[in-house]
Amino acid sequence: MMLRSCLALGTCIALVHSSPAWSQAGPYDKALLTAVRSVARAVPGDLPTAVRYVSIQDDSAPGSNAVEGAPHANIFDVDPVFQVRYPHGWIMVDAGYDQDAAASIFGHYHPDAYERVLRALDGARLIVVTHEHGDHVGSLLQPTVARRVAYKTILTKQQVEFLQHDDHTSGVFGPDAARSFLVADYQRLLPVAPGVVLIRAPGHTPGSQIVYVQLASGREIMLIGDIVWRMIGLELRHQKPDSVSRMLREDRTSIGQEMAWLADIVAPGGVVVVASHDGSAIHALVRAGTLREGLDLTSP
Repeated sequence: MMLRSCLALGTCIALVHSSPAWSQAGPYDKALLTAVRSVARAVPGDLPTAVRYVSIQDDSAPGSNAVEGAPHANIFDVDPVFQVRYPHGWIMVDAGYDQDAAASIFGHYHPDAYERVLRALDGARLIVVTHEHGDHVGSLLQPTVARRVAYKTILTKQQVEFLQHDDHTSGVFGPDAARSFLVADYQRLLPVAPGVVLIRAPGHTPGSQIVYVQLASGREIMLIGDIVWRMIGLELRHQKPDSVSRMLREDRTSIGQEMAWLADIVAPGGVVVVASHDGSAIHALVRAGTLREGLDLTSP
Protein backbone atom coordinates (compact mmCIF):
# COMPACT_ATOMS: atom_id res chain seq x y z
CA MET A 1 0.00 0.00 0.00
CA MET A 2 1.33 3.43 -0.88
CA LEU A 3 0.38 6.75 0.68
CA ARG A 4 1.33 9.82 -1.33
CA SER A 5 1.91 13.26 0.10
CA CYS A 6 2.39 15.88 -2.61
CA LEU A 7 5.22 17.98 -1.27
CA ALA A 8 6.41 19.70 -4.45
CA LEU A 9 9.67 17.94 -5.15
CA GLY A 10 8.52 18.06 -8.74
CA THR A 11 6.40 15.03 -7.91
CA CYS A 12 4.92 13.33 -4.88
CA ILE A 13 7.00 11.80 -2.13
CA ALA A 14 5.79 8.34 -1.23
CA LEU A 15 5.69 6.61 2.11
CA VAL A 16 5.62 2.92 1.35
CA HIS A 17 4.52 0.05 3.52
CA SER A 18 7.14 -2.35 2.18
CA SER A 19 5.89 -4.98 -0.24
CA PRO A 20 7.28 -8.53 -0.20
CA ALA A 21 9.39 -7.74 -3.27
CA TRP A 22 11.87 -5.84 -1.15
CA SER A 23 10.84 -6.11 2.48
CA GLN A 24 12.03 -9.53 3.50
CA ALA A 25 15.04 -9.61 5.80
CA GLY A 26 17.99 -11.36 4.22
CA PRO A 27 21.77 -11.34 4.03
CA TYR A 28 23.89 -8.35 3.20
CA ASP A 29 24.90 -9.40 -0.30
CA LYS A 30 24.97 -8.30 -3.94
CA ALA A 31 21.26 -9.00 -4.25
CA LEU A 32 20.53 -6.41 -1.59
CA LEU A 33 22.50 -3.74 -3.47
CA THR A 34 20.65 -4.70 -6.65
CA ALA A 35 17.34 -4.33 -4.83
CA VAL A 36 18.33 -0.92 -3.46
CA ARG A 37 19.15 0.31 -6.95
CA SER A 38 15.94 -1.14 -8.32
CA VAL A 39 13.59 0.51 -5.84
CA ALA A 40 15.42 3.86 -6.06
CA ARG A 41 13.08 4.68 -8.96
CA ALA A 42 9.97 3.39 -7.23
CA VAL A 43 8.90 6.98 -6.59
CA PRO A 44 8.63 8.79 -9.94
CA GLY A 45 10.11 12.22 -10.51
CA ASP A 46 13.34 14.09 -11.14
CA LEU A 47 16.36 12.64 -9.39
CA PRO A 48 18.33 14.79 -6.95
CA THR A 49 21.18 16.88 -8.29
CA ALA A 50 23.51 17.03 -5.27
CA VAL A 51 24.18 15.98 -1.71
CA ARG A 52 25.29 18.95 0.38
CA TYR A 53 26.31 19.25 4.02
CA VAL A 54 27.11 21.68 6.79
CA SER A 55 28.73 20.96 10.15
CA ILE A 56 27.33 22.75 13.17
CA GLN A 57 30.31 21.80 15.33
CA ASP A 58 33.89 20.83 14.46
CA ASP A 59 36.28 19.26 16.91
CA SER A 60 39.02 16.69 17.22
CA ALA A 61 39.15 13.43 19.11
CA PRO A 62 41.66 10.61 19.60
CA GLY A 63 41.55 8.12 16.75
CA SER A 64 41.77 5.31 19.28
CA ASN A 65 38.34 6.34 20.60
CA ALA A 66 36.79 5.74 17.20
CA VAL A 67 38.58 2.72 15.74
CA GLU A 68 39.92 -0.35 17.54
CA GLY A 69 43.70 -0.31 17.44
CA ALA A 70 44.03 3.16 15.88
CA PRO A 71 46.73 5.58 17.07
CA HIS A 72 45.81 7.85 19.97
CA ALA A 73 46.56 11.05 18.01
CA ASN A 74 43.66 13.44 17.55
CA ILE A 75 41.77 13.40 14.25
CA PHE A 76 39.31 15.85 12.69
CA ASP A 77 35.69 15.39 13.73
CA VAL A 78 32.52 16.99 12.34
CA ASP A 79 28.83 16.97 13.25
CA PRO A 80 27.15 17.29 9.87
CA VAL A 81 23.63 17.69 8.59
CA PHE A 82 23.04 16.58 4.99
CA GLN A 83 20.80 18.07 2.32
CA VAL A 84 19.62 16.06 -0.70
CA ARG A 85 18.96 18.80 -3.20
CA TYR A 86 16.43 18.48 -6.04
CA PRO A 87 15.67 20.93 -8.84
CA HIS A 88 12.49 21.89 -6.98
CA GLY A 89 13.21 21.42 -3.29
CA TRP A 90 15.20 19.30 -0.87
CA ILE A 91 15.24 16.54 1.73
CA MET A 92 17.21 16.81 4.96
CA VAL A 93 19.12 13.87 6.42
CA ASP A 94 19.72 14.32 10.16
CA ALA A 95 19.27 17.52 12.13
CA GLY A 96 22.26 17.75 14.44
CA TYR A 97 22.49 18.75 18.07
CA ASP A 98 20.25 21.49 19.31
CA GLN A 99 22.32 24.60 20.05
CA ASP A 100 22.14 24.32 23.85
CA ALA A 101 23.45 20.75 23.79
CA ALA A 102 26.24 21.64 21.36
CA ALA A 103 27.30 24.59 23.49
CA SER A 104 27.20 22.66 26.77
CA ILE A 105 28.99 19.55 25.48
CA PHE A 106 31.68 21.23 23.40
CA GLY A 107 31.68 24.80 24.67
CA HIS A 108 31.32 26.03 21.10
CA TYR A 109 29.38 25.54 17.88
CA HIS A 110 28.83 27.38 14.60
CA PRO A 111 25.76 29.57 15.22
CA ASP A 112 25.49 30.69 11.59
CA ALA A 113 25.52 27.07 10.41
CA TYR A 114 22.96 26.13 13.04
CA GLU A 115 20.61 28.88 11.90
CA ARG A 116 20.92 27.67 8.31
CA VAL A 117 20.11 24.14 9.46
CA LEU A 118 16.92 25.40 11.11
CA ARG A 119 15.97 27.24 7.92
CA ALA A 120 16.72 24.12 5.89
CA LEU A 121 14.53 21.99 8.16
CA ASP A 122 11.70 24.50 7.84
CA GLY A 123 12.01 24.54 4.05
CA ALA A 124 12.54 20.81 3.56
CA ARG A 125 9.92 18.69 1.84
CA LEU A 126 10.92 15.68 3.93
CA ILE A 127 13.27 14.95 6.84
CA VAL A 128 14.80 11.57 7.75
CA VAL A 129 17.44 10.60 10.29
CA THR A 130 20.17 7.98 10.14
CA HIS A 131 19.65 7.13 13.81
CA GLU A 132 18.28 8.35 17.08
CA HIS A 133 21.29 9.78 18.92
CA GLY A 134 21.22 13.41 19.99
CA ASP A 135 23.89 14.59 17.57
CA HIS A 136 21.69 13.43 14.69
CA VAL A 137 18.16 14.08 15.92
CA GLY A 138 18.51 16.58 18.78
CA SER A 139 17.18 19.66 17.02
CA LEU A 140 14.03 17.80 16.01
CA LEU A 141 13.21 17.11 19.65
CA GLN A 142 13.03 20.78 20.58
CA PRO A 143 9.33 21.65 20.93
CA THR A 144 9.55 24.84 18.89
CA VAL A 145 11.24 23.00 16.02
CA ALA A 146 9.07 19.88 16.27
CA ARG A 147 5.88 21.94 16.00
CA ARG A 148 7.07 23.24 12.63
CA VAL A 149 8.56 20.10 11.07
CA ALA A 150 7.25 16.93 12.74
CA TYR A 151 4.48 16.50 10.15
CA LYS A 152 7.10 15.98 7.42
CA THR A 153 9.69 14.06 9.46
CA ILE A 154 9.87 10.27 9.13
CA LEU A 155 11.00 8.38 12.20
CA THR A 156 11.05 4.61 12.20
CA LYS A 157 9.18 2.57 14.76
CA GLN A 158 12.51 1.54 16.30
CA GLN A 159 13.71 5.14 16.50
CA VAL A 160 10.52 6.20 18.25
CA GLU A 161 10.75 3.36 20.76
CA PHE A 162 14.38 4.23 21.54
CA LEU A 163 13.63 7.94 22.00
CA GLN A 164 10.69 7.19 24.29
CA HIS A 165 12.76 5.00 26.61
CA ASP A 166 16.26 6.47 26.49
CA ASP A 167 17.25 8.38 29.62
CA HIS A 168 18.51 11.33 27.57
CA THR A 169 15.36 11.82 25.48
CA SER A 170 12.36 10.27 27.21
CA GLY A 171 11.67 13.48 29.11
CA VAL A 172 11.05 15.45 25.92
CA PHE A 173 9.81 12.67 23.64
CA GLY A 174 6.73 11.12 25.10
CA PRO A 175 3.72 9.54 23.36
CA ASP A 176 2.19 12.90 22.48
CA ALA A 177 5.39 14.06 20.79
CA ALA A 178 5.75 10.77 18.94
CA ARG A 179 2.26 11.05 17.49
CA SER A 180 3.16 14.31 15.75
CA PHE A 181 5.80 12.62 13.56
CA LEU A 182 5.42 10.31 10.57
CA VAL A 183 6.24 6.82 11.82
CA ALA A 184 7.40 4.16 9.37
CA ASP A 185 7.66 0.44 10.07
CA TYR A 186 9.57 -1.41 7.36
CA GLN A 187 11.67 -4.54 7.30
CA ARG A 188 14.52 -3.86 4.88
CA LEU A 189 14.09 -1.12 2.25
CA LEU A 190 11.87 1.93 2.09
CA PRO A 191 11.92 4.23 -0.98
CA VAL A 192 10.80 7.67 0.20
CA ALA A 193 11.49 10.01 -2.73
CA PRO A 194 12.93 9.88 -6.25
CA GLY A 195 16.39 8.33 -5.94
CA VAL A 196 16.28 8.00 -2.13
CA VAL A 197 15.97 4.68 -0.29
CA LEU A 198 16.17 3.96 3.43
CA ILE A 199 17.98 0.72 4.33
CA ARG A 200 17.50 -0.75 7.78
CA ALA A 201 20.88 -1.22 9.45
CA PRO A 202 20.37 -1.80 13.19
CA GLY A 203 23.48 -2.21 15.29
CA HIS A 204 24.80 1.17 16.32
CA THR A 205 21.26 1.79 17.58
CA PRO A 206 18.08 -0.24 17.12
CA GLY A 207 16.78 2.33 14.63
CA SER A 208 19.93 2.91 12.61
CA GLN A 209 19.44 3.08 8.85
CA ILE A 210 21.47 3.92 5.77
CA VAL A 211 20.24 6.60 3.38
CA TYR A 212 20.98 5.70 -0.24
CA VAL A 213 20.92 8.52 -2.79
CA GLN A 214 21.03 8.12 -6.56
CA LEU A 215 21.80 11.42 -8.29
CA ALA A 216 20.72 12.53 -11.74
CA SER A 217 24.38 12.32 -12.76
CA GLY A 218 24.37 8.59 -12.03
CA ARG A 219 26.54 8.96 -8.93
CA GLU A 220 25.45 6.88 -5.94
CA ILE A 221 26.01 7.84 -2.31
CA MET A 222 25.26 6.03 0.94
CA LEU A 223 25.04 8.09 4.12
CA ILE A 224 25.78 5.45 6.73
CA GLY A 225 25.44 7.44 9.92
CA ASP A 226 27.62 5.98 12.68
CA ILE A 227 28.07 2.38 11.56
CA VAL A 228 31.70 3.47 11.68
CA TRP A 229 33.00 6.81 12.89
CA ARG A 230 36.03 6.79 10.60
CA MET A 231 36.44 5.39 7.10
CA ILE A 232 39.73 3.79 8.11
CA GLY A 233 37.68 1.52 10.35
CA LEU A 234 35.75 0.32 7.32
CA GLU A 235 38.93 -0.18 5.30
CA LEU A 236 40.56 -2.19 8.10
CA ARG A 237 37.31 -3.91 9.18
CA HIS A 238 37.94 -2.54 12.68
CA GLN A 239 34.90 -1.54 14.70
CA LYS A 240 34.83 0.97 17.52
CA PRO A 241 36.76 -0.15 20.62
CA ASP A 242 34.88 -2.81 22.54
CA SER A 243 34.55 -0.54 25.59
CA VAL A 244 32.91 2.15 23.43
CA SER A 245 30.55 -0.38 21.85
CA ARG A 246 29.50 -1.63 25.27
CA MET A 247 28.87 1.91 26.48
CA LEU A 248 26.72 2.57 23.40
CA ARG A 249 25.02 -0.85 23.67
CA GLU A 250 25.92 -1.63 20.08
CA ASP A 251 25.24 -4.96 18.41
CA ARG A 252 28.73 -5.73 17.14
CA THR A 253 27.60 -8.77 15.14
CA SER A 254 25.16 -6.68 13.11
CA ILE A 255 27.69 -3.90 12.65
CA GLY A 256 30.28 -6.41 11.44
CA GLN A 257 27.86 -7.70 8.79
CA GLU A 258 27.06 -4.17 7.66
CA MET A 259 30.73 -3.21 7.51
CA ALA A 260 31.55 -6.27 5.40
CA TRP A 261 28.71 -5.41 2.98
CA LEU A 262 29.82 -1.80 2.65
CA ALA A 263 33.51 -2.65 2.25
CA ASP A 264 33.25 -5.77 0.07
CA ILE A 265 30.20 -5.10 -2.10
CA VAL A 266 28.91 -1.53 -1.89
CA ALA A 267 32.14 0.46 -2.24
CA PRO A 268 33.63 -1.86 -4.93
CA GLY A 269 30.28 -1.53 -6.73
CA GLY A 270 30.94 2.17 -7.26
CA VAL A 271 28.83 3.58 -4.43
CA VAL A 272 30.43 6.36 -2.37
CA VAL A 273 30.18 5.60 1.35
CA VAL A 274 30.00 8.56 3.75
CA ALA A 275 30.60 8.14 7.49
CA SER A 276 29.00 11.05 9.30
CA HIS A 277 31.81 12.17 11.59
CA ASP A 278 34.93 11.63 9.48
CA GLY A 279 35.82 15.26 8.78
CA SER A 280 38.90 14.49 6.71
CA ALA A 281 37.06 12.01 4.48
CA ILE A 282 34.13 14.40 4.00
CA HIS A 283 36.46 17.24 3.04
CA ALA A 284 38.15 14.94 0.54
CA LEU A 285 34.76 14.13 -1.00
CA VAL A 286 34.06 17.86 -1.31
CA ARG A 287 37.37 18.37 -3.12
CA ALA A 288 36.47 15.49 -5.44
CA GLY A 289 33.08 17.04 -6.20
CA THR A 290 31.12 14.16 -4.69
CA LEU A 291 29.68 16.24 -1.84
CA ARG A 292 29.09 19.98 -1.77
CA GLU A 293 29.79 22.13 1.25
CA GLY A 294 27.05 24.47 2.47
CA LEU A 295 23.28 24.27 2.18
CA ASP A 296 21.41 25.55 -0.87
CA LEU A 297 18.29 27.23 0.48
CA THR A 298 17.24 28.72 -2.85
CA SER A 299 13.48 28.57 -3.12
CA PRO A 300 12.13 26.25 -5.84
